[in-house]
Amino acid sequence: MTSPQTEITTPLQKLEDARFDQIGIEVWMKRDDLNHPLIQGNKWHKLRLNLDQAAKQGQTQLITFGGAYSNHIAATAAACYERGWSSIGLIRGDELANNHQAWSLTLKQAQRHGMQFEFLDRQTYRLRHHQAWLDALQQRFPNAYLLPEGGSNEFAVAGFEKVINQLNQQCEGWTDLFCAVGTGGSLAGLAKYASPNQTVWGIASLKNADYLKPQIQNWIGSSKQNWRLLTEFHGGGYAKSNSEIMLKTKQFESKFQILLDPIYTAKLVWAFNTLLEQNHFQAGQKIVLYHSGGLQGCTD
Repeated sequence: MTSPQTEITTPLQKLEDARFDQIGIEVWMKRDDLNHPLIQGNKWHKLRLNLDQAAKQGQTQLITFGGAYSNHIAATAAACYERGWSSIGLIRGDELANNHQAWSLTLKQAQRHGMQFEFLDRQTYRLRHHQAWLDALQQRFPNAYLLPEGGSNEFAVAGFEKVINQLNQQCEGWTDLFCAVGTGGSLAGLAKYASPNQTVWGIASLKNADYLKPQIQNWIGSSKQNWRLLTEFHGGGYAKSNSEIMLKTKQFESKFQILLDPIYTAKLVWAFNTLLEQNHFQAGQKIVLYHSGGLQGCTD
């Protein structure tokens, strides 16, 4: 198994399609689903510097937040397991506490990697951004490192500098980068380290995601405006889908032999195809679709 300490350059796979040739665009997929078998894609980049920070502080227990289908929960559990650390997941949905049959494959995998769960009702879960509640949580676990939902913070954002450096070496002059968005940290990191003339497009996987924009801009910095957040491709909400998304996913997987996760990358591909059909792109654009992993949940 690849060590999470090992940095590898993941492939940039050219996608060949007659539709692209007709318009005069080039399209690639950045295969960060291949950067680690368990801590895939953007989750490794978001965790890497946070893990380093926890180690510097002498903390070997991580506590974090997520829903039943959270790739971040699975990745955090795996990262702690590999380091011999302990992990606790505060999970949205107290109805799951005594209903193991309803657990997602993502939760089951996290449990196999040693994560302990506390299932919170939705009202309590909403307190995850309230400092007084977080302070009380830290008092309960004084030796733990608290990671926000999705792992998104300034350390997570900084982890994407290496992704952009790889892309610049693999595809000189790329113009557009599409990434899926949950909490906004990946979009912020990619946009922060991309050049001002490169546009990073975020595809929100949850409903009503406009509230993320101020935090994303804060992470990037007020002077940089090279990003967009598209909120109309959520497919019904987080961890939900529709027949069109499922059709486009099957077509993409069949044509390019690349497996997509249903929570994030499938919606990204649907959004890209919709924009393509709407003649959104122009000749000369070099477009990268970012595969953020999450394949442990592809059969949930």
